[in-house]
This record gives sequence, structure tokens and C-alpha cells, in this order.
Amino acid sequence: MKKTLIAYFTRTGITKKLAEDTAKQTGADLFAIEPVKEYSSSYLICVGQAKLENLQNYDIIVVMFPIWWFTCPNIILTFLEENDLSGKTVIPVCTYGSSGKGSSEKAMTAVCKDASFRPCIEATGLKDKAVAVIAAAIDEA
Repeated sequence: MKKTLIAYFTRTGITKKLAEDTAKQTGADLFAIEPVKEYSSSYLICVGQAKLENLQNYDIIVVMFPIWWFTCPNIILTFLEENDLSGKTVIPVCTYGSSGKGSSEKAMTAVCKDASFRPCIEATGLKDKAVAVIAAAIDEA
């Protein structure tokens, strides 16, 4: 059985709840991607980074994040750059208010070339089916 990690970034709690629900359904481990410095309360000033130890224990990395300005937040790109995901399967999952996944897939694959990326799952559009779709993607990986 492939070992799965759900690494998520949340600002309002929506993505965190999705990550927790998905972990409960799939038995995956959870990791919160958090900025080194606390984010400003201003949406436009936010920047950050995160690093995770022991990624070699995982085969599949589900990366969950909200869409900001039509792409993934910079903290997600930093997470991908700072961690060795060589040979891992990465399943991006985004939440959003209205914009869809935007250029998140292109941005993520540009900074993390040694992983195998699956298509981004747009969880918001799936509503109450999101956890089941993510679980199926994990099973298929």
C-alpha cells in the first residue's frame, strides 16, 4: 500500500477542513504548511516558506491550497522547491472563491520537475463530492 501525505496550506480554514476530512477518509498523514513569519492580515502582503522532514517515507503527496490571484500561493511553490519530491506522485488540490485553478499547475511543475504531477483537482467545484474524488485520485496514483 502506498503511503500518502496531505500537505496543506490554509488561511481561512476551508482548505484545512478539506485536508482533515480527506485524511480521515483515506488514512493519510497530515502536514500543515505554515509560514516562518506569521502572515500579515493584508491579503496582498502574504509571503512564506515551509520545509518537511522525512518525505522519503511517502509515495504520494497531496498538496492542498487556496487559489490566490489565479494561482497557488507562493508558500506552496516554496514548499515544492525546499523539499525533495523526486519520484513522488503529487496530487494538487485547490479551493477558491471564484477563479478556478488558474496557472497553479504550470507554476507548480515549473519549480518541481522531478515529481510526477497529476491534474489539479478543483475541490470547490466538486462541493460535497470533493473528498471522494481526492480519495479516488489517491487510490489511482
